[in-house]
Amino acid sequence: MDFREEFLRNHETAYGTEQLTDAVSFEEWLKNVQRNEKKETAENGRPPSYEFMAIRKSDRRIVGMINVRYDLTEEMYRYLGHIGYCVRKSERQKGYAAEMLRLALKEAKKIGLDRVLLTVDSDKTASIATMKKNGAVLENEVPYLGKITQRYWIEL
Repeated sequence: MDFREEFLRNHETAYGTEQLTDAVSFEEWLKNVQRNEKKETAENGRPPSYEFMAIRKSDRRIVGMINVRYDLTEEMYRYLGHIGYCVRKSERQKGYAAEMLRLALKEAKKIGLDRVLLTVDSDKTASIATMKKNGAVLENEVPYLGKITQRYWIEL
């Protein structure tokens, strides 16, 4: 919950966390994560997904989270993609996001995806660099929620 609180304190969106910032407790959030792993039990209208935490070995601190989705809905396909991730503000610029994405791509391959879609607001230069470092290629830009969203593909 410390991870969650850092995002709330900084008024940031914790992308790829299965709505952690809305959870009342860790237990409630974990039940939601487990329910969303299977298409049959996923929340209405949400694609099934797997949630991963990046935990630093030296102090067991969660530095980031990443979510791998499959069987995307039309909206997820157009605007949100197969993978969402975030790194807490105090741990950025240390290479965690690139490594998290590299490992998530391996997981995406394991569940049968041949390529993955990632989206990002056009002004998020650090995220764009992370995606490109992992082989992302820009397909197009689309307006979404008052911003320009860039859509990138990574071949697995």
